[in-house]
Amino acid sequence: MEEIVSFARGLGQSPRFRGKMLCGEPLAPRTTMRVGGPAAALAVPDDAESAAYAACAAIRAGLPLFVLGGGSNIIVGDGGLDALVVSLERLDGISYGDGLLTAGGGARFDAITEFCAKNCLRGLSSFAGLPGTAGGAAYMNARCYGVSAGDLIESVSYIDLDGIRAEKCVSDDFALANLAKVYHNKRGEWAYKKSPFQSFRSLILSVTFCVEAVGMSEDNESAIRRENEGFVEDRRNKGHFRAPSAGSVFKNDRGFGKPSGQLVDEAGLKGLAVGGAQIAPWHGNFIINTGSATAGDIRALVERARTAVMERTGFSLETEIIFV
Repeated sequence: MEEIVSFARGLGQSPRFRGKMLCGEPLAPRTTMRVGGPAAALAVPDDAESAAYAACAAIRAGLPLFVLGGGSNIIVGDGGLDALVVSLERLDGISYGDGLLTAGGGARFDAITEFCAKNCLRGLSSFAGLPGTAGGAAYMNARCYGVSAGDLIESVSYIDLDGIRAEKCVSDDFALANLAKVYHNKRGEWAYKKSPFQSFRSLILSVTFCVEAVGMSEDNESAIRRENEGFVEDRRNKGHFRAPSAGSVFKNDRGFGKPSGQLVDEAGLKGLAVGGAQIAPWHGNFIINTGSATAGDIRALVERARTAVMERTGFSLETEIIFV
């Protein structure tokens, strides 16, 4: 950890890095589950070039690196992350042109869907209320109300962290343009909760979505806003916002015939608690933090649910949440 802290302090002083550099920074407040220990060092770059520079410098130094988006689908370990964590929270710009909306990798969907309403753009309302970012949605191929991110993505700007040649990734002539790549959507490369970006380490700089401009008018803005609010209200009614959680714990397997939440419910597990973690009494596929949960509590509860469902049905639940 001392090596990472020393590296981070030096990086924070570099004129190539614009942003904040924090050592021993708690990560729990940066996740929707509100659990986990601190990062050895947390970089919060102001722009894409600074994010790329920090990530590449860590790779060149042979140090562990973790890219943090909205923290909505991860469980950080109780011991924290002995790594340089690069937060994309300030890569949150949103723009529109010619039927395409481009959002920074750290842009949150509440801001994206609000931008759509103000600019009378239709197509992303089903993601209203999703507590995640554009980059996270691309990485996970987030699915909301039957619509997957991969159905709407036109392209993704990213850095292939695995493909960088470490000895050349940071130099006097470092330039983002030399590293950034653009992925143009190939529909056959996406599947349920699967994206091309899960096969390698990447830093997603921005995501471009296909949207429909319906014409600027108060009526159209109101209609899109009502549509957005309808999805948010449905999430609220289903208990998505009642307590800290990481969203759906287990992936659904349509081939098995029942959603994972129903399998957990039929195993009699709703309301089951381990420490401060609990399977939500109102939804079998949510684990909530009742106030004092640890990552260990959550992991133990996941295993209890997997074992019970396996013994009852022979089906092995696959986690959607990621333990880091």
